[in-house]
Amino acid sequence: MRSYAMKEKKSYALRFWIVTLICAGMIGAACWFAYTQTANELTVQLETTVGSIQKATEPPQKSEDKPLATRPATEPATERITTTAETQAAALPVTEPATTTAETQPETEPMPEICKPCDGEILQPFSNGELVKSATTGVWQTHNGLDIAASLGDAVYAVSDGVVSQIEDDALWGVSVTIDHKNGVITRYCNLNDGLEVSAGDSVEAGAVIGAIGATADAESGEVSHLHFEVLKDGAYIDPEAFLQ
Repeated sequence: MRSYAMKEKKSYALRFWIVTLICAGMIGAACWFAYTQTANELTVQLETTVGSIQKATEPPQKSEDKPLATRPATEPATERITTTAETQAAALPVTEPATTTAETQPETEPMPEICKPCDGEILQPFSNGELVKSATTGVWQTHNGLDIAASLGDAVYAVSDGVVSQIEDDALWGVSVTIDHKNGVITRYCNLNDGLEVSAGDSVEAGAVIGAIGATADAESGEVSHLHFEVLKDGAYIDPEAFLQ
């Protein structure tokens, strides 16, 4: 038994040292591997750092000196401006001098002659849309014409050139003559007698006799003998007194 125990003790010691050697070998191998890896990394970092320091400390390479490009000599600025102005002037077309307004303006037609339809004082002016009391009817109404005092039988004249567009015997204004003067102007002569000097469609000139003063306008029979004269422009009544002036 003692001999067996001694053998077991020796065998246990041998296994202990074998395991210890194996562990020491493994530890040594691991240390060597770690050392090798660390050394390699340090070597790479060192080489990189040294290379960067060498590049930073190297003197810059001298480039070959090249002559600077020189601009060709140019003409003075004043000569260039003159040349440009001459070129532009040569490119522009030659135009004739502008004519004066008096030469180009077409001749305008003279204003038509205007004369009074009869001689006499103004009895009732144009009311311009306002209401006035009629001396005949006593009613307040507009007076769209001009009443000019004249005796029975006095001549009535065309105030301007035109064409007789209408002759009528109106229930209120009696025997009436309407003349178209073109340009939208129409004149109307009322309270005439029956003996007219013109017919519808006749052309008349300023101052031509168209009839005589009568007593046919019932609308103004309460007034003294007179001519009722109206002027229309583009279909609207206007002041005959201003038209005659």
